[in-house]
Amino acid sequence: MQKVSINKFGAFFFVLIIASFAQLNLKAAVGWSPELILATLVISAFYSSVLEMAALCAFGILILNWQPFPGWEILLFFFLPFIVVSVKNIFPWRGMVNGVLGAVLSVVVFYALSDWGAIVSNPAVFAKILALTAIFSAALIQILNYFYKTN
Repeated sequence: MQKVSINKFGAFFFVLIIASFAQLNLKAAVGWSPELILATLVISAFYSSVLEMAALCAFGILILNWQPFPGWEILLFFFLPFIVVSVKNIFPWRGMVNGVLGAVLSVVVFYALSDWGAIVSNPAVFAKILALTAIFSAALIQILNYFYKTN
């Protein structure tokens, strides 16, 4: 069993809080926002243990959904970081490319399964969401690589 690092978990928790405030405020101001919470969870999955990821995903779900029973979209949101980490060894690229590709693909899968109409009705906004998610993911990976080693 891996040892849980309180400092690393605290840092990821803090990044998740900042990403959630940024995503929710952008959505309120502009009407759409990049998927910063999902990207943060996917990127932090490359650095965390399973227990830390489960706690971070549960907190991310708590931020997004206050209902007593989550919908299937929220369950998809919970499992996507675990799926990306489980298939990361299939991708032949370095960690940064894997992380950005994993975050972008998880957003594509999330929208394709939960809200296909958003992709079809406004592909320009969806392209902006993907581009900003990729930029955020790349920046987050660079920051986290400075402090932590990937699993």
